[in-house]
Amino acid sequence: MIKHISFDLWLTLIKSHPEYKKQRADFLRREFNPHGFSLQEVIEIVQTTDKVSDRINEINGKKLQTELMYKRILLKLGNKPELINNDLLVEIKMAGNKLFMNYQPEFLNTSIHSMLDTLKARGFDLNLSSNTGFIEGNTVSSTLKNLNIYDYFNFFVYSDEINASKPSFDFFDKVYKQINFQKNEILHVGDNYKADYEGALKYGFKALHINNKQYTINDITKYL
Repeated sequence: MIKHISFDLWLTLIKSHPEYKKQRADFLRREFNPHGFSLQEVIEIVQTTDKVSDRINEINGKKLQTELMYKRILLKLGNKPELINNDLLVEIKMAGNKLFMNYQPEFLNTSIHSMLDTLKARGFDLNLSSNTGFIEGNTVSSTLKNLNIYDYFNFFVYSDEINASKPSFDFFDKVYKQINFQKNEILHVGDNYKADYEGALKYGFKALHINNKQYTINDITKYL
């Protein structure tokens, strides 16, 4: 019997604002673009860096620092390595965070809020367990407060804060150590088949793979 539900975040509960990634790429194009890449080319460089970083994190079970991810982008844009220092990378990260807060993410679908309401009303404990990329856990939490869903969760596990990423044993172990139920009483819900579904099952949790962006409480209830 399921007693605790662990949720992934990105593309499980929320999605990026349609303007955010464009605005971030445009900032990089204007400020750090010695070779004159177009906006679309910068967008593709950022997307590739993000995907490669995610893949590395999934393989080694750790979390690449956000500053390192931005450094790789700056190098691909043609910036000289000797001009890239940690202070600059932190400055870029903060600028990206500011844009993220200005263009806050949206719910994956219109049922998310009512779904969380229903689960809490039925007495389930909930947590949020998310891999992070350019946007780190502390910024994510601020956004969840603005979206009025922060208080649904008993606790939060972010990969940048524990230096471990799904699907690693270390990540799910950090989650489990904060829960007072047996592993088979815990359901992890997420969109990434390898990281969320296979990772949770291998650790010993139950798992539900979300592959329909319009899913509702009914889809979860069928599993419960």
